[in-house]
This record gives sequence, structure tokens and C-alpha cells, in this order.
Amino acid sequence: MELLAGLPDITVSRHVCHAGPRDRPFPEQHRQASLSFVLTGSFCYRCRDRTHALVAGSVLLGEVDEAFVCSHEHGVGDVCLSLALSESLLAAAASAHAAPGRLFAAPALAPRPRISALARALAAATDSRDPTRAPEVEALALALTAAVLEELALQTGSPRAPRASASASDRERAVAGARYIAARAAEPLLLGDVAEHVGLSPFHFLRLFRAVFGVTPHQYLVQTRVERAAARLCESEVPVTEVAFEVGFGDLSNFVRTFHRLVGLSPGRWRRQHQIRKIRQV
Repeated sequence: MELLAGLPDITVSRHVCHAGPRDRPFPEQHRQASLSFVLTGSFCYRCRDRTHALVAGSVLLGEVDEAFVCSHEHGVGDVCLSLALSESLLAAAASAHAAPGRLFAAPALAPRPRISALARALAAATDSRDPTRAPEVEALALALTAAVLEELALQTGSPRAPRASASASDRERAVAGARYIAARAAEPLLLGDVAEHVGLSPFHFLRLFRAVFGVTPHQYLVQTRVERAAARLCESEVPVTEVAFEVGFGDLSNFVRTFHRLVGLSPGRWRRQHQIRKIRQV
């Protein structure tokens, strides 16, 4: 674990795991409430008698003292950005969202573009090691926490939430498809190509993928491209047009429209709000 930022109510850290299919899973327990955002890789998270397949963009929600098991049946390693939340922040969040009983009604959330984009922006802000960005880091961390709780409230009881009825074989194929998409997101990808990779017909793969992750393969592809564009815009001064083509969009207007629809800001405004300004070396 690498500590990235210590704020009054939120501690930001990066967790890098190198486990793979040959490593035996073991029981663990959350020491405090936390939100973990999968940046790269994939793993399975078993909690509350359900197994969730998590890929880049997914969110893991941990409650205090809750038992869980992580495993890596489908590949080696993952990197997560984790926010450990204080009791006072949790109490305020529960009050703001009128959460009865458990604040985290589900232990995991499927990828959502705005959440992924905010997580990438927070990762970039903490990686900069610039102490003058502390207010921005705090604002991003709080905005990210609020976005997760809002999405969780929307998904409670919704068919869009990740389903726990998927079999181990279903999860394996869905994760394989998600990893294939993530590795080739900048390329012109067809549903048939991904389905063929996992040994299913396009129709069956579409249904299976949505059952496991709550989004279609195409939605996941677009979300991945937008997430990477958001990170690129934060970390570089590359023109917006080049970023659009670099992440896989073939048309600038489509990129701008899609980015604004999913993130809530235009690419230019997103960059102005979150870009890392490099300190000149004298």
C-alpha cells in the first residue's frame, strides 16, 4: 500500500496486487469504511455471500469489520485507488443521502464514466506530489465519494446493478471480454471480435456481459475511452483532437459530445479544472 494523501476525513492510497490464478485466496476484513476504484487489472470480490467480478472502472465498497475474500482467477494483478473514510464523514453522508440501515447497500458497483473520470483525476492529482494541490485533492475525493453514494442510491433495487446470479463460468468469460476490450480500446472493435475471443456468439456474449457488469460491451468500450481521455487531458498538453484519436474516437465532434454526456463537462473545461501544471526546474 502506498499512502498518497492524508486529509481530515479521507485517506487516499494506492494498492498494487500481484496475485494471480495460482495464488490461494484468504479471508480478510475491512478495518474501516472504504471505497476502492479499480484502475487496472481485474479480480473477484466475494462479500455478503455473493461474488462480484471487478474490472477497470468498477468500485469496491467496504464496510467496517466486514469480511471478504479477493481472488484472481482471470488474470494476474490489479491496481486500485482507495479512499478510507472517517466515521464523521460517513455519518454526514448517511444523513445527506437518507440512507436507512447500511450506507453501502451493495458491496460493488459496475463501471460508471463520471465516477471513473473523477477517480482518474484524483489519481493524477495525488501522483503530482504538488502540495499546492491539496485543496483540489480534497475536493476531488469528496466529489468522488458523493458520486459513488449517489450512484449507489440510484442503483438500489435497479436491474442495472451487477447481478449476483452469474455463474463462475459467466464471470470468467465476461472478465475475459472486459480485459480484451481494455487492451484494445483504441482500436476499431466489433462485438463479434470480442465474442469470438471468449468463445460465444455476439448475442449470448452481449447478454452475459450485461448480466455481470450492468453495462453492454459497447458502453464499457466507450466508458474506457472516455476515462483514458480524461486522464490524458489531466496529465498532458496534447491537443484535444489528438487525445480523441489516441483513445479510439474516429471523430472529434462525437468525442466532444460523448465526453460531455458521460462526464458532465466538455473536454476543454475538464482539462482547465483538473490539469496538472508541471513545476519548472530552475
